[in-house]
Amino acid sequence: MKVSFPTTPEPHWDWMLEFRAFSLQHVLTVALIAALMAGAAWLGRRWRGTRRERRLRFAWIATTMLWQAAAVVWWLLPANFDPRESFPLHLCDLAAWVAPFALLLQARWLRTLLYFWAFALSTQAYFTPVLDEGFGTIRFWLFFVGHTHIVGSAVYDVVALGYRPMLRDWLIAAGLSLAYGALVLIINLAFDLNYGYLGRTKPEHRTLLDSLGPWPWRPIALVLIAQAALALAYLPWPIARRLARRRGTVAG
Repeated sequence: MKVSFPTTPEPHWDWMLEFRAFSLQHVLTVALIAALMAGAAWLGRRWRGTRRERRLRFAWIATTMLWQAAAVVWWLLPANFDPRESFPLHLCDLAAWVAPFALLLQARWLRTLLYFWAFALSTQAYFTPVLDEGFGTIRFWLFFVGHTHIVGSAVYDVVALGYRPMLRDWLIAAGLSLAYGALVLIINLAFDLNYGYLGRTKPEHRTLLDSLGPWPWRPIALVLIAQAALALAYLPWPIARRLARRRGTVAG
């Protein structure tokens, strides 16, 4: 005899209004972003040293600056303002402004910050996005476009413009990251905020922070994890250089 059990139908899920992490919607979003970044970097590398590359890069720089300026204004509008998230004090907010100036000026320290803050830290937004709103909301676009300006710029700088971090660059990035953490921690404690996720409170969404324990151990663990991520972002390059030297020695 076949026994059937009543099931409760899943509530309708509107992709335009709601975003769910680790869903098909999430996978498609990240896949599309990755494809766009890869395509831009490939074109930049192919056109390197030409007017086409400069036009492509300057278009990206201008778009990034305009978008980030509009995002700052949007968050500060009275209808959207929330002191817990509207001030551009998260590390990704700063990195989003480092990105265009790094590509424009090609200053080594800016490229260094872009590389490490993008690959070691900002990529986390794609894996555990702190977001509820779907495609049809401005917050969705502010979140993903903003992080894509950071990571996409870093990918372009490595692939198309040839940035390669050295030991000194890693040490600079580690030091400046610690300085940022110390400054934002003081601001958080003074005004009971959580910028850089170093305050006493946690995001409403479930993230990796939930497994780091209570405050003050959580920010300590977060700083240690961030420093480890910076080191891991640097590690492939000395290994690659050593392997290249070995191949050169064998070939010689």
